[in-house]
Amino acid sequence: MRPGRAILFGVLGAAAISLLSAVLRAAGLPLSIEIILGTLTGLPPGGAAFGIGLAIHLAMGAMFGLVYGYLFERVWDHGGAFTGMLTATVHAALIGIAIGLTPQFHPLIPERMADPGPYFAHLGPLGVIAFFVAHMLFGAIVGAGYGHV
Repeated sequence: MRPGRAILFGVLGAAAISLLSAVLRAAGLPLSIEIILGTLTGLPPGGAAFGIGLAIHLAMGAMFGLVYGYLFERVWDHGGAFTGMLTATVHAALIGIAIGLTPQFHPLIPERMADPGPYFAHLGPLGVIAFFVAHMLFGAIVGAGYGHV
């Protein structure tokens, strides 16, 4: 396994998700995984929570990059962008369920912040599509960067 590449491209993939989310927010879709993650610490929504959430998101990207690298090497016996996108579809399907459980463990949802719903479904169909597209972007970056095995 190539853990350095897995971590690097996991962080870059997470950064790409954050960049895509920023573009979507500018277009009117209030998708902010960074705020959700940052406010898990108990901070109120704002700049500090966003910064902490971004750091958590990038660290999670590194961790998932390692998981993807392991799967490329030991399970799929194949890497590359397409394999990464397929892996990301499974990843998004599982993580989307956990996001649906956010009100069960988040200190500010739903009292002070909106419940995102499973797969960000409370943002409507575009929220769900954006959620899956963002994860497929992550998978493509990690898969392409990690390379074929």
